[in-house]
Amino acid sequence: MTATVQPTKPASILRPRLAVTALFLANGSGIGLWAATIAPIKLQYGLTDFQLSMVLLAFAIGAILTMTMTGHIAARFGSARVALLTGLAFVAVVPIPAFMPNLATLSLAILLFGACNGAMDVAMNGHGAIVEKLNGKPIMSSFHAAFSLGCLLGAGAGSAILAAGFGPMATMSCAGIFGAALVIAFARSLHVPETVPREAPVGFALPSRAVLLVGGLAFLTMFAEGAIADWAGVYLVTETGTTTAIAAWGYGGFALAMMIGRFLGDRVVHAFGAAKVVAFGAAASVVGLAITLAFPRVDAAIAGYALAGIGIANIIPVMFSAGGRAVPDHPAIGVAMAATCGYAGFLLSPPLIGLFADGFSLRAALVALAAAMLIVALAAPRVLGAGPSLDTASRDAVQ
Repeated sequence: MTATVQPTKPASILRPRLAVTALFLANGSGIGLWAATIAPIKLQYGLTDFQLSMVLLAFAIGAILTMTMTGHIAARFGSARVALLTGLAFVAVVPIPAFMPNLATLSLAILLFGACNGAMDVAMNGHGAIVEKLNGKPIMSSFHAAFSLGCLLGAGAGSAILAAGFGPMATMSCAGIFGAALVIAFARSLHVPETVPREAPVGFALPSRAVLLVGGLAFLTMFAEGAIADWAGVYLVTETGTTTAIAAWGYGGFALAMMIGRFLGDRVVHAFGAAKVVAFGAAASVVGLAITLAFPRVDAAIAGYALAGIGIANIIPVMFSAGGRAVPDHPAIGVAMAATCGYAGFLLSPPLIGLFADGFSLRAALVALAAAMLIVALAAPRVLGAGPSLDTASRDAVQ
């Protein structure tokens, strides 16, 4: 049963909406600058693919540990307060990895970095859902578009800083300063009026087959997204011989295309339907990854990553919505299950790709991403074909 939202003046929602957007932008810029810095850090510490994969695994472990508990903490102390505190923690720890003297301390710093990122991710999405309810119309895609914009800005800034001759310390320090300015500037605007009734608590329940299928596709999609975020720059350096500054635009092109796709996402899904958007988007990402792998040149690789980005852009918002519809009595539970599967793929793929690359080659490892997205393209019509369509559900939510 859908919770009733009390009428709220648009002006009272604008400030919280901008504040949540600022959190997504701050988080995205930090991740974008981190993605641009991975290749220089690999060179700075002389890491093998296996060693880098272990560092990235530390990020994943930290994130998973905090993601599982942040939702309960937010329910107890308030989503606005927890979103603010986790945002401040994230921007505070972003620069720390670049200042570590050896591999052991680097791994510990990355563990902390991942933990703060996982907590902020859950908190800002949870608070964004509350703001979306108060708004009365779907706006979650705009928050994720802000994240993609932040990733693009971070990758671009990282490329410029590296091209100017600076190293990881400068790039990650800029991430912390920019993120802190955003979070602090909008801190007081995060508060929202308590007009959304809380859902009744439910006991433990195994996920249904529908939720498992949606979660599986979310896992595969974010498996590809996470691997591109962390390995695009490394691939360009190792396979094309380009500089780390230019290599940063591998992920930059991906983030730009994803941002554009998400800004247009609601209209595209409304026009063509959820299943077609996911199927054709996943197919486009397969083609993009094939171009990147088949033509190891900088221009072709960046273009391939961009095509993959625009294809992947709207798959995850569709999957989160489908997860909610799969548990109609408690849609938040379905969204949480789909999100958990998706973020598990996002966090685990970088270290797994690194392990595979160490045993074979990075190019061979990246073929797995194309295979994952091919499965999504083929399975989408069956998984999303049953039940109410996303565009119908969206229109009902607005009316």
